[in-house]
Amino acid sequence: DSMDGKHARRTQSSTPLGELFDHGLDSWATSIFVLSFFSVCSCDNGKTGVSVYTMYIYLSIVLFNFMCSHWEKYNTGVLFLPWGYDISQVVLIAAYLLTGTVGVEVWQKPFLFGYYITDVLVILLIGFSLFLSFPQTLYNIHRAHLKKTLKNDSLYEGLVPLVSPLLLFLLLTVWVVLSPSNILAKQPRLFLWMVGVAFSNVICKVIICQMSSTRPELFHWFLFPLALVVYAAISGLLGCMEETVLGVFTALVTAAHVHYGVCVGRQLSEHLNIYIFSLKKRIQE
Repeated sequence: DSMDGKHARRTQSSTPLGELFDHGLDSWATSIFVLSFFSVCSCDNGKTGVSVYTMYIYLSIVLFNFMCSHWEKYNTGVLFLPWGYDISQVVLIAAYLLTGTVGVEVWQKPFLFGYYITDVLVILLIGFSLFLSFPQTLYNIHRAHLKKTLKNDSLYEGLVPLVSPLLLFLLLTVWVVLSPSNILAKQPRLFLWMVGVAFSNVICKVIICQMSSTRPELFHWFLFPLALVVYAAISGLLGCMEETVLGVFTALVTAAHVHYGVCVGRQLSEHLNIYIFSLKKRIQE
């Protein structure tokens, strides 16, 4: 994950398109990492392992940390990534190796003083977020304010990128809590996939705004159909169709995200006069 930037600088091919590819794909891959971890240590008997609700909280915290890093860059112009991102990938590799060696039972037995390994990981994640990552973000923004290097002078402009992500998680959490059919328990992977894709599209637009020094839209368009779906679900209008609607909505959101990425990639490559997957320069016509 850290080698692509070094390779781009070595080949003198660093561009905004490369930054978007790197961080845009990271914003999507982050949720996939959580999904894979969920598949390793999820509950098998309803008593041990990680529950779907714990995993939803876990995913929300991970995405919140990712969002904060790019919100910080939107305001300061500097992307500060703590070592936690690299450490998390090492932890995932260790978890896969441990599971492959010992078996999934390792996640379903108490590790120390009655606590499971997953309990320790969740506590570390929450502690890292609340006491290290988020405070570091606020400190960096405050320091930029003192140095008068903030890119946005007003508090309102600085907080605009947070509106859509926070509303997104608010709507999703309402759906999780008030779903008549307990949608998260019935379709955990599909729901978590949808959460990751929707978040990725929202944050990609913030990344583009920070690169182009433009203001992001206050309300992402995903919020409007999602609000309708959530209302129809929690009010009982969907009935037994809730899972089907989730599948359709997830497919549409995924297709829209891929379409957005392809279109932006093409536009940037033409604007910068480069190829997307090649170091060769375009021939001027």
